[in-house]
Amino acid sequence: MSNPFEPPLLKPDSPEICKVVFQPSGQSGKVKAGLSLLDAARSLGVGIESICGGAGTCGKCQVIIEEGRFAKYDLTSSADHVSSADQDERSICARRGLSNGVRLSCLAHVKGDLLVTVPEEAQANRQVVRKAATERVIQVDPIIRMALLTLDPPILGDRSDQERILALLESRFGLKAPTFELTALKSLPAALREGHGEVSLTIWNDQAVIRVQAGLHDTPLGLAVDIGSTSLAAYLCDLHSGALLATTSAMNPQVTYGDDIMSRISYAVETPNGRERLHRAVIHAINELAAQATAQANAAAEDIVDCVLVGNSVMHHLALGLDPAQLGHLPFAPVAGGAVDANARDLGLKFNPGARVHVLPLEAGYVGADNVGVILAEEPHKQDDIVLIVDVGTNGEILLGNRERLLCASSPTGPAFEGAQITHGMRAAPGAIERVRIDPHTLEVAIKVIGQEHWSVELPDEQIQARGICGSGILEAVAELFMAGLVQPSGKFNSKRNSPRLIRGPKGQPAFVLATAEQSVTGSPIVLTQGDVRSVQLAKAALYVGAQLLMKERGVQQVDRIVLAGAFGSLIDRQRAMIIGMIPDCPLDRVIAVGNAAGDGARIALLNKSSRTEAAQVARWTEHITAPLETEFQEQFVAALPFPHASHPFPNVQRMIAERREAARSGELFSQGEAENDQ
Repeated sequence: MSNPFEPPLLKPDSPEICKVVFQPSGQSGKVKAGLSLLDAARSLGVGIESICGGAGTCGKCQVIIEEGRFAKYDLTSSADHVSSADQDERSICARRGLSNGVRLSCLAHVKGDLLVTVPEEAQANRQVVRKAATERVIQVDPIIRMALLTLDPPILGDRSDQERILALLESRFGLKAPTFELTALKSLPAALREGHGEVSLTIWNDQAVIRVQAGLHDTPLGLAVDIGSTSLAAYLCDLHSGALLATTSAMNPQVTYGDDIMSRISYAVETPNGRERLHRAVIHAINELAAQATAQANAAAEDIVDCVLVGNSVMHHLALGLDPAQLGHLPFAPVAGGAVDANARDLGLKFNPGARVHVLPLEAGYVGADNVGVILAEEPHKQDDIVLIVDVGTNGEILLGNRERLLCASSPTGPAFEGAQITHGMRAAPGAIERVRIDPHTLEVAIKVIGQEHWSVELPDEQIQARGICGSGILEAVAELFMAGLVQPSGKFNSKRNSPRLIRGPKGQPAFVLATAEQSVTGSPIVLTQGDVRSVQLAKAALYVGAQLLMKERGVQQVDRIVLAGAFGSLIDRQRAMIIGMIPDCPLDRVIAVGNAAGDGARIALLNKSSRTEAAQVARWTEHITAPLETEFQEQFVAALPFPHASHPFPNVQRMIAERREAARSGELFSQGEAENDQ
């Protein structure tokens, strides 16, 4: 008799089976040739908008077929791997004004392996990117200043309008001969006529007049952008008051070309026009975020006159259009390490024609401008306490120290915590399992999915509608399996624990069912496999060894506080992060999550020009610690793979596990709201 938890198996060697990967969700699977892309997406739990129900009339189910070899997914994708567009599809696309290259997923049928991008407007279950700004006290002193001047009508013998304005700027504001942007100069005559001689000047760094407007204008707009490997966040600010006007976020479209930074370096270096394609993709995304943010504030992207960008070293290079090749091999030397000031238009940003962009400096080859943003936001260099700051992401960046000495390192955690390379992994979107609880006594499982207010134990199975599991759910699932004794400290599943949820999953490897077939959208169970657990072990070990490396260099056995930064760092359960050994053992009340500190740092640099100088100084003052000799690093890494660690004591973790098992034995684990409140 077949196990009811077993997923249906497809024969991978069948010529009629094709591999399809959907971005930006990252979900993939094997489907039968001849299936429409819309049906293929639905079978894999990918939501594509289709208000006509797949009848081919609404034009909403748009997809883009990516071209080329994608080693990350071990497939070659081509427009030839789908059926050709017939006259009906071409007519619908023309009638709806769709771009060339866009296909309708209900009318395009699978013929071979494919990498398919679902545009934002066609996503039925749009990505939930949680990069909200944190409430912070910021001293507002922007690099942009406004000046209101009134010019008398010219008379015979007067100097030019430009020269008279420069004379007024020097006499009234003490500005000595700032330059005039050509675009500002071109708009000057019309502004003087419309304002009857009264004009508002936007001046950058007291050095350049970048905009001229008729009449009184005193609310210049600025944009701070955190370019993450997986997601982007933009913060629109009033540069006069410092007010946060709007926040927008999106998935980084570069994920189509690789989940992690090394794969993007490879794509940029090895693919013709690859670097330019990656540059255009992220610039287009920033332009979209700017348009959305300004629309929320009843403004236009042209009103943005200043911008600050942060990102890891590779994102930094690709945003600036710099060659990242040297970051792909020793000694990991960046093209540019200091702060960069540029004209927005030179990068392709569709802001005001005179707008400027400031990019914070890098600390080292793999410790980027985003980490400098974290320093500005959290200020470890101004504190007495020894603080460990872990910015959890595809490329983890770690800070340790205080006002006496500040150290940094990077840890290549990989994309496991973002849901990539996990059997049923997906990014945070409706239907993703984000919370997991397992009773260590009864082995009862409770899950919570994004978009559902209640836990699974409070809902009928058919209402749960699970599609996959995202990063926070992956971490919690592994920690819960370990605490329940279903996974041993080595990371292997414990076959001695008797549960029908322990099955043989894909490729015959041990797996644990998190959501049954009845609880999932696809009708197949959602599992965590032995390989998935191993991916989490590799990621958490990389972070832990990075922290230990800095602690050893600093000569400390313990830290005073641990700060979890980044969008993912804010979502993970700090207790379970410690239980699996991702961070050092310490009292739980000394572990805090601070949200997107890198984005907050970008906002600080946007609103306060002196913080840009501070960023440049602290980036050079912070010491970058590289990995120790290969043998030593390997020994530390292997020791950090078990849960929580092979040899380091974790007394707080042992106490937490004991308390949890006692609660399970007394039947109080779920009854007293532990699932919601034990963080």
